[in-house]
Amino acid sequence: MKSIRKKFQKNRAKRDAGKVITGMLLGSVFGATVALLMAPTTGEETRRKIAGEAMGVQEKVKTAVGNIESRARELAEGVSDKVGSASESVSRTRTTYSES
Repeated sequence: MKSIRKKFQKNRAKRDAGKVITGMLLGSVFGATVALLMAPTTGEETRRKIAGEAMGVQEKVKTAVGNIESRARELAEGVSDKVGSASESVSRTRTTYSES
């Protein structure tokens, strides 16, 4: 029971960290947008800055998505390995009991 509780707490901590990171990213984008719009520059300069920032954000999002995909694959492989291990263990136990 304790291990289930620990796993739940770890998962909850990861979700909470994800929420904090998401909030920070959204806050950064919002802050940058407001700063650009409030800056004393011409419309053309502001549009150019916004386009540049958007490209930067787009690259960061692509990187984040790639990292998430990689981590998801790693987790899926880990689960697959554990399921295979458990399956082998069950098969060995069945064989042992059927031989008895």
